[in-house]
Amino acid sequence: MLDGTNSEVAVRLVSVNAFNLYDGDTPAAEERFARLEALVRGLDADVLAVQEIVAREPGPRDPDKRDLATTRLRRLAKAVGRQWKHRGEPMLALRGDIHHTALLWRDGITPVPGTIGRFERADAGMWHSMVTCVFDLGGPRLRVGSVQLSRFDQAWGWSDAVQILRAMHCDDVPGFIGGGFNGVGATTVPTPKGDSHFYDHDPYLHQPWHPDHAYQFDEHGHLDRRVAIRLEHLGRMRDCARITGAPWAATTGFHPSDHHPPRRIDRWYATHHAPDAAVRSVHVVDHAAVGQCTDHAPVILDLDHTAIPR
Repeated sequence: MLDGTNSEVAVRLVSVNAFNLYDGDTPAAEERFARLEALVRGLDADVLAVQEIVAREPGPRDPDKRDLATTRLRRLAKAVGRQWKHRGEPMLALRGDIHHTALLWRDGITPVPGTIGRFERADAGMWHSMVTCVFDLGGPRLRVGSVQLSRFDQAWGWSDAVQILRAMHCDDVPGFIGGGFNGVGATTVPTPKGDSHFYDHDPYLHQPWHPDHAYQFDEHGHLDRRVAIRLEHLGRMRDCARITGAPWAATTGFHPSDHHPPRRIDRWYATHHAPDAAVRSVHVVDHAAVGQCTDHAPVILDLDHTAIPR
C-alpha cells in the first residue's frame, strides 16, 4: 500500500481517468500508454474504476465498438494484473460516443453473480456511461461503481445523477462510486472570508476567461453545482474526502490540454448507508507523479473492510 495502511484490513479503491486510453498507435502514444499502465500498477488497487477507455464507431472493416472496447479493457487488465470479466461478461459500460467506463479487480475479490449494472446511452440516457458491481470481500459485500459525466452539459449531468442514485441506492448493500463528475462538489464550508475560502471554492474567480469555462456556469452566470447538489444534498451521498477531513486537492488543471483552473472534479462518493468508519483515507495522486500520461490525477480511497456490515 502506498500510504502504509494495514493490508489485512484495508481495501483500496482507485479511480483513474485514462485520457483517451489506447486511442492512437504512434510511438508517442504507446509510450504514454505504457507510463499510464505503470502508474496504475503502482497504485495497487483492489478495485479499479476506469474512465475513458476509447472505442469509436467502426468503419466497414473495423471491429464492433463493444468488441474493440472489450479488447482494450483486456489489454489494460493484462498490463496492470487485474481481472476484467466475470462468467464471460466484461465489466464494461459503453457510452454513445467514444469514452467508456469499466471496473477491474484483484484476484481473491469475487463479483457477486447477477449484480453487474451497465448504465449506457441506450438504456439509461447517460452522457458517458456507468458500470457497477457488488464484490464479495470474503464476508462483507460492497457495491463499487465507475462513472463519467458530461464535461459540456451540467443539465445532462443532473439527469445522470439520478442514474447514479438509482444504481447505488437500489438495495441495502453499502457502496462507493468513483469517477469524473466534471463539476465541482457541493460541499462548501462557510467562512467570514467568502466563497473563495469554501472547501470546494469557485475556481473561476479572478481567472482569465476561456470559452471552455462557459460549460461550468448556469443561466444566471453562477458556478453550476447542480450535479453535486443532487448527489450530496438530495441523494444523501457523502463525499469521501469530507468524511475523512482530507485537505482539498485539485484533480485537474495541470495538463497542457486543460483550459480550466485547478479543480476537484474527480471524487469518491459513499452511499447513505455506507458507514463512515469504513472510510480510512482519500488521497489524490501527486501531479508530478502523474506527469502527462493522463489529464486527471487518480483518486485513492482506502477502506477498512472490518467496518463494513456482513
